[in-house]
Amino acid sequence: MFLTPLIAIPLIGLALIAALAAFVFLWQRAHEQPLRPSDLAWMLPGVVALVMASVVCGLDLYENGEDVISLVSLDLAALLQAACALLRRRLLDALDRRDQIGGRTRFLSEAARVGIALLALASAIALGRLALELPWNSDELFGIKAFNSFLELAIIAGLLALLYLLFQRRGAGIALGVGALFVTGLAQFFVANFKGAPILPNDLLVLGTAAAVSGTYTYSVDSHVVQGLTCAVLAMAPCALVAPSRIRDRYELAGNVGGNLLGAFMVASCLWAGLTVPDYFEDLGVKMQYWTPLPYYKWQGFLPTFVAVAQDIPVEKPQGYTPEGAAEVESEYVAAYDAGRGSSASRAAAEQQFSSMRPSIVCIMNETFADLSYLYDGLGVGYEGPAFYRQLQSSALSTGSLAVSVRGAGTCNTEFEFLTGSPLAYVGDGKYPYSLYSLTDVPSLPRQLAELGYETTAMHPNLATNWSRDKVYPALGFDEFLDIDDFEGAPGFHSGVTDGATYDKVLEILRSSSEPQFIFDVTMQNHSSYGQRNIPAEQLRGYTIPGLDPNLSGDVNEYLACIDASDRDLQAFIEELSQLERPVIVVFFGDHQPNFADTLVEALYPAETAFQQAVRSYPTTYSIWANYDVAGSVPGTWQSASPADLASMALEIAGAPLTDYEKTQLVARESMPALSLVGLQTADGTWHGTGDPGAGENAMQAYEDLALVHYLERAEHLE
Repeated sequence: MFLTPLIAIPLIGLALIAALAAFVFLWQRAHEQPLRPSDLAWMLPGVVALVMASVVCGLDLYENGEDVISLVSLDLAALLQAACALLRRRLLDALDRRDQIGGRTRFLSEAARVGIALLALASAIALGRLALELPWNSDELFGIKAFNSFLELAIIAGLLALLYLLFQRRGAGIALGVGALFVTGLAQFFVANFKGAPILPNDLLVLGTAAAVSGTYTYSVDSHVVQGLTCAVLAMAPCALVAPSRIRDRYELAGNVGGNLLGAFMVASCLWAGLTVPDYFEDLGVKMQYWTPLPYYKWQGFLPTFVAVAQDIPVEKPQGYTPEGAAEVESEYVAAYDAGRGSSASRAAAEQQFSSMRPSIVCIMNETFADLSYLYDGLGVGYEGPAFYRQLQSSALSTGSLAVSVRGAGTCNTEFEFLTGSPLAYVGDGKYPYSLYSLTDVPSLPRQLAELGYETTAMHPNLATNWSRDKVYPALGFDEFLDIDDFEGAPGFHSGVTDGATYDKVLEILRSSSEPQFIFDVTMQNHSSYGQRNIPAEQLRGYTIPGLDPNLSGDVNEYLACIDASDRDLQAFIEELSQLERPVIVVFFGDHQPNFADTLVEALYPAETAFQQAVRSYPTTYSIWANYDVAGSVPGTWQSASPADLASMALEIAGAPLTDYEKTQLVARESMPALSLVGLQTADGTWHGTGDPGAGENAMQAYEDLALVHYLERAEHLE
């Protein structure tokens, strides 16, 4: 550590800057012109950049060891930036002396200041865009269409001009903006590497959650990150020379401050109009497929795409929606349910049984649990999936593929769909409802069961503040929330408290009260990353996955070991429930596939279209099981589902009372068994985009009708 040869390059740069600073300091002291603290402060960007590069190289976190040119370029940029910082006082003093002469000389001096500022601003706009895009988008950056490039440059120009005026025409404002652009590009680099996704507007609302789960990743960088940093340092160099003329009296000070603030207000108004007035999707032609958002960020530029997604945050009202019309549609679906499956002998038997037994309901959203054996045809190596879970499916009351709308991250969105019955296909992508909306008035599963006399408990063995669960769970109607503080001393595996420890807590609750329980358990142990290499070798399967490099194959094996551990804990839990002398229904499902799913599907199915790959790389699995014979049910029933439908399905199987919205969902499922942001599934098992007429009249009608009823029963309550 700290002995890799590459570390010499940034260290040489630091030494040269130190030598340059010493030379200028001695020269100016000899001429009785001491350096000012502000001049030294302007050296910080280059120095900090080289210190960062030294640490990265010293810790062997630089992925392109053969690329020394990028590091040398950073040295040169830092030297230029330091030179501008050390020479700025001589230039500014010279301009101040010319100001004092007055007349034409003062005019020329002011013109020189304006010219320097315009040059610094222009270079900052161009180089700032490179600092934003190069770290993560070097492969597509120069293929972005001219209009989108212009749009991104215009947004950057507005931001930097605003900061320039807010900082009273000082270069520090421009430099701060450039620094923010690079930090954004660096953050996007890590998010793309770790999750295969772009930064979405709602990510800014959940920074605390992101920080809480980020400790398991390795933060290495490549040469493109260094190139982006070089551009940022270069952009900051001329900013050191940007400063207004000296103020002669307080009246001039007041005039300058007022004029700059007025200019800032005008720029801010124009910028706000540019970001909000045109519809970036409809008017400016920005495109997005939410199940593969990262390529669209790359093809169109970060800022235009980010703004377009931000504009899409409000829940869109369905075309032709009126409360009266939606209520009429809902009544038709309710009548269809009551006249059909709701009047069947099996439903009557289940209702009678539920009324007399009132079974407890345990819902387990298992972190990143997916059976890759059937999704990816054995991974090309004969993988047969989690053994006990596959066995459990044969006795499950309902089991199958679960059409989730997130991949690699976004646990809270699958959670939101399940607890509220609200499909993300209607809420929209790029949104985290837990962070965006008040859910106090939204109908929810815990609130519904509480009205039936159930005690309701949520548990998650991590920080209560993650995804704002400490606020969301009470808003949704949970009586109690057990967080990491309630699992002190619990055993851990991979990324957190074991699944088994949470199941022990579930059993403790079931044994401690005779009242019917609704327990929602969000597990943690399988959380990414899968490059931790913290699982004993004897627990790894040792597969070499076709098309994957050895390192990523190692990640897959680490993930599969996590699934095996979950499988063992699930088996022990089910065996305990089988001996428990009270009726319990278990709803078990995975929240999303692992973060390498996009790479895995491309490696194993390169000939499939992007849509086909999404259909394969998004779903997880679910099973509904009971420790007693549920009246009217047929074990081993296989059917596709969506997180938003899963609660309705479980309640129907159990014989519990159903709301009109749940009845509508169940009837709509007959034509549209699954729905996600990827698309919809028709009754024959085929997937289509939600706007694809090939889905057929029945499925499209169900999609449109459910959209109306969803807006009436759910979206109207989101605040």
